[in-house]
Amino acid sequence: MSSPKNYKLEIVPPLHASPKESRNLLKFTVKHHSTTKLLVIKYLSLVIALGSFITYIAYHSEKIRDGRLELANYLAITGQIIIVTLLCSLQPPEDSITVMKGIGIQLNSRKMWRFQSSNAFVPINSMIDLVIHEGFHDYGQVIFYLCVLTKASGTADENSITVVFPEFLPRKDILLTVWTLSRELLFGSTQRYWRRVPGQGLKQVN
Repeated sequence: MSSPKNYKLEIVPPLHASPKESRNLLKFTVKHHSTTKLLVIKYLSLVIALGSFITYIAYHSEKIRDGRLELANYLAITGQIIIVTLLCSLQPPEDSITVMKGIGIQLNSRKMWRFQSSNAFVPINSMIDLVIHEGFHDYGQVIFYLCVLTKASGTADENSITVVFPEFLPRKDILLTVWTLSRELLFGSTQRYWRRVPGQGLKQVN
């Protein structure tokens, strides 16, 4: 069964505010339509954890002042600090691609935990193309995904594929919008064709 994928696409700067001829940068961000529930859980849990921590410190303030804390007390304080730190690291997940004319693209994937986030930069001279592929996900679900094809960095005769929006894998209508605007900004309106030349790898042809 297909998942709801109730995502929204944000484009910065807005298309109506930036004429096509003057665009040098576009940022596409995919996120959930509503992040209110996650933020409410985060701040409510944070308030409870901080209240518990402050109460515990106040209750044992005399032992802390006299340096008479036992190992169990130290473990309890450390555990509460870890919980507060984890709650502070909680964030609404989102995926984004920043397309820079004549430079390349910046990929960012922000997961639910801040320390799990990742980013990567792909220079334009390493890019072969930006394409939409069809594949299988989870239990045989057919999906479309946007990916960047890049030239091989080593001696291997294989090319790299980097998936755009890996956390969300949004629906085809969002992918088509991002693909159309990104390719136009990166490569212009001309078609790009590549063929494999023996001993030279992939070469662009007109």
